[in-house]
Amino acid sequence: MKAITVVPSNYSQQAVLNPSKSLRFIVSAILVGTVLLIAFGWLFLQFIDTFRPMELDGMRIGDILPPTPSGVVIQIPPLFIRNVVIALVLVLILHELVHGLFYWWFSGKSPKFGFQGIFPYAAAPKGVYFFRNHFIIVGIAPLIFLTLIGLPLVLTVPAHLVPILVFFITLNASGSAGDALMVMLFLSYSADTVMEDKDSTVIIYGPGKELTDD
Repeated sequence: MKAITVVPSNYSQQAVLNPSKSLRFIVSAILVGTVLLIAFGWLFLQFIDTFRPMELDGMRIGDILPPTPSGVVIQIPPLFIRNVVIALVLVLILHELVHGLFYWWFSGKSPKFGFQGIFPYAAAPKGVYFFRNHFIIVGIAPLIFLTLIGLPLVLTVPAHLVPILVFFITLNASGSAGDALMVMLFLSYSADTVMEDKDSTVIIYGPGKELTDD
């Protein structure tokens, strides 16, 4: 099923979601993102330790927090910082490109790309209404798509690229926290609901009487 350009005549506006203005949503996204960062980071390190253990040199806790006669000190190698920066830049770009790819796939129209401050974003094409399941797939696509691509690459790329991939997969998972929370919100609506992406807000339309704010 493709996205539509006209809201059905028996549909009315049911809700407006604006997560960027919800303190609860922002705090939840930070907490979920932190959990995903720790969980995915640990899992991917175990994955690499199983298949390519030599590539973890300089990335283990003992390498960053080495014990010394005077106690434990923080020692972050320059390559560690470089790898994190490269991975973060790649995540910011590719994460939004995947969102945009699926917007295009469901609508056949070019998505909107832009920046909020220094951060890139992808938004749905103007005047296009997506069904609920479209939005769910668009939301989770970067997490699933980039993880499934990254895992086999970890096993095959040259050794010096492995740390970058580890950080890339982990940061992408952590950065998907907001998407995951939005997907949970979308699941509370029926599959025949249509949604309009207005950059920072999502307008929900569904069959029946228009709902008003209390």
